[in-house]
Amino acid sequence: MDMNPNFVMFTFINLISIVLSIYFFFRVFEVNFNNLIVSRSYFYIEPFLSPFRLFLPVIYRFDLSCLALIFFFKSLGIYILLTGLEKDFLLNDCLLLAATEILLSFNEILRYSLLISIIGSWAFPNSHNYFLSLCNSITNVLLKPFQSFTITEGTDFSPIVVFILIYLIDRILIRLQIFLELPGLN
Repeated sequence: MDMNPNFVMFTFINLISIVLSIYFFFRVFEVNFNNLIVSRSYFYIEPFLSPFRLFLPVIYRFDLSCLALIFFFKSLGIYILLTGLEKDFLLNDCLLLAATEILLSFNEILRYSLLISIIGSWAFPNSHNYFLSLCNSITNVLLKPFQSFTITEGTDFSPIVVFILIYLIDRILIRLQIFLELPGLN
């Protein structure tokens, strides 16, 4: 069985963009820097981002240099994969596909963080686990606007509302990809 080298490159580059996306969320949601995972990621990723901050700064918690690198790596990975699959595409199709795929991966990170946070609150209440506190830090920001009208008799239904919103955003992005007739990745 022969492995497609373009697929291997796409997977590796996609992994880099996912790691950068998670780091981007650390900044956006102002996750506690004392968390070991956050401080280690800052230590390893920040040296790569600091040269770009001269012209792409952090504006209101949005790290534009990190976002630009995510877009670059996602676009590069999609370009490599599509050329390996020998599909006909235009460069602007590749860039639009990268933008929608970034938003879909952002939603996926949020969905898994929310799921881990919910399971962690049931299985390990009052846990001081770094990973669980990280997921809680990200999801608490998402849940807070809905908790004022979704908590009834001590039960919080805000995660359901957020899951539905994430699902709807996913459907809109996928419909947008279909409407724009962007090339598929499979």
